[in-house]
Amino acid sequence: MNNKLGLALSGGGLRASFFHIGVLAQMAEQGLLRSVEVISSVSGGSIIAALYYLHLKKLLESRNDREINDQDYVDLVRTIETEFIQATQKNFRMLTFADFEANWKMHREDYSRSDRIGELYDELLYRPVLEKTEKVGIHELIIRPKGEPLGFNPRKDNQGRTAKVPILILNATTLNTGRNWHFTARTMGEPCHHDELDRPIFDETDSIPIRLRRPRPGYVINITPRHKDFPLGAAVAASAGVPGLFPPMSVTGLYQEEDGDPVSVQLVDGGVHDNQGINALLYERCTHFVICDASGQMAFDPSPDTGTVGVLNRSSEILQNQVRSQTLKTLFATVGYRDKIAFMHLHQGLGKKELAWIGTDGQPVFPPRVWASKSLEQCGVHPEVQKRLAKIRTDLDAFSEVEACSLMLDGYLLSAKELERSHGLRPFLSAATPVACKWNFQCLLSEFSNPNDKYLHQLEVASLNIGKAVLLNPWLLVLTVATAGILLFMLWPTLSEWLFGSIPIMTIVAVIALFLLDWLGKRVARLKEIRKLGLDRLLRTLGKALSWYQSGKRIVVKVALPLIGTFLVQAYLKLINPLFLKSGRLGG
Repeated sequence: MNNKLGLALSGGGLRASFFHIGVLAQMAEQGLLRSVEVISSVSGGSIIAALYYLHLKKLLESRNDREINDQDYVDLVRTIETEFIQATQKNFRMLTFADFEANWKMHREDYSRSDRIGELYDELLYRPVLEKTEKVGIHELIIRPKGEPLGFNPRKDNQGRTAKVPILILNATTLNTGRNWHFTARTMGEPCHHDELDRPIFDETDSIPIRLRRPRPGYVINITPRHKDFPLGAAVAASAGVPGLFPPMSVTGLYQEEDGDPVSVQLVDGGVHDNQGINALLYERCTHFVICDASGQMAFDPSPDTGTVGVLNRSSEILQNQVRSQTLKTLFATVGYRDKIAFMHLHQGLGKKELAWIGTDGQPVFPPRVWASKSLEQCGVHPEVQKRLAKIRTDLDAFSEVEACSLMLDGYLLSAKELERSHGLRPFLSAATPVACKWNFQCLLSEFSNPNDKYLHQLEVASLNIGKAVLLNPWLLVLTVATAGILLFMLWPTLSEWLFGSIPIMTIVAVIALFLLDWLGKRVARLKEIRKLGLDRLLRTLGKALSWYQSGKRIVVKVALPLIGTFLVQAYLKLINPLFLKSGRLGG
């Protein structure tokens, strides 16, 4: 079997995206990027993977293989380093609520916040690379390298090239079946191995009776425009659609059941199924691996919340931690040799600790045993810096220069040590001396090894989803508290009357009625048994009444409230966001 190098870019919001840029920078310096044949990405990893791939497409299609060198890859990543910070500082999360036209479109059943953020990815990240005025379709990821014939196939035609054409896989999760969903340049759907007679090879542990298969190369003529013209931004939004924060990405018109009923594919974040993107690399039969894991990892909690919500959230964390652990164990067991795997993650080098039980005298029977690691110091990273980087928010809001460059530098330094350790990857390294270059994020090297209080405070604040600008600007905190106090004083008469007055009985009845209507509205579409009983008229009448209710609810919740909030969001983007970015400037 030929050696095949795969690169996995994990989920973890923009925290992961910036960490991955640092890893890409290190791999570019060492001449390793040009040997990558498969890139599997999830969530925040998909945001940066798609941007990298479009830049790579321009490079490979503009120069012959023999003309491409390691410096080209370094220049490519350096461009991304600058472009990505500039784009993300506009604040993707808040921009999804900042446009009146987009907020009005939310009344449509086929348009949601997931569609909107996909448009923003396209507008701010992907379209400028190809210098387009219209949406970038996922089929535009297809690369035909300069000097290669039509029909170039990376799986077969990479052998003679030094600058490989990688296959990009954007991972999402299918709510319909619970399986992994792959977006690639040529196809999308649930992956499945087939035998020589095109029969699927099912895993005996897979109990779901239906598979939403991907179109195969031999059936390209039958691929619908919906397959070929699917927007790249929408694919990335599906891969990065965190459940609860973004609604599922709906993909229709691809499948139907045997009785003709349509199948509405609902996609959520790829991290629900495999947040490290490892399974796709195994599916493509990679033999060597670079795994970049900047996902959120479960931490020790000395006093877990025992309330219903707290227990459910912690249980979800435990489940995700088990999925991560088992996926990595499968990778290590499949490869067999740890030196064929470079594995970087945000808890790397933080060491382990063991606590003893309390004895009869009320004291631990022995002091805590600590297994410290020297790897961080060897990388030039202070353990306190690494602890704070591991807690940085996994959000899609604006990241300051200090936050972004810290994450990039961390990925750069950790991967240098890990790539040096992974002897099995040496055949993929460039024969030439690594390219010497200066990255913008390297200006934080001194803070990384010897952090001051101000720098540690900025990294501590970086863990928060809200309130960062206030904590970094004390005068803003005073102003916020004073404003809140004045508003409370002015509105207290009205609030006290509402809080301590009696609630009319009709209000209670109306609330209960609305809950019942909502419950019925979610289930009426599934009442196929009513058709079997010949009660079609009842179903149509009930469906029509509920559709009016659902439309009204959708307009109030998804349109009216966001339209009113648009003014507040725009004020935040013009006033608060710049303050936050200013407080986190390099050298500021």
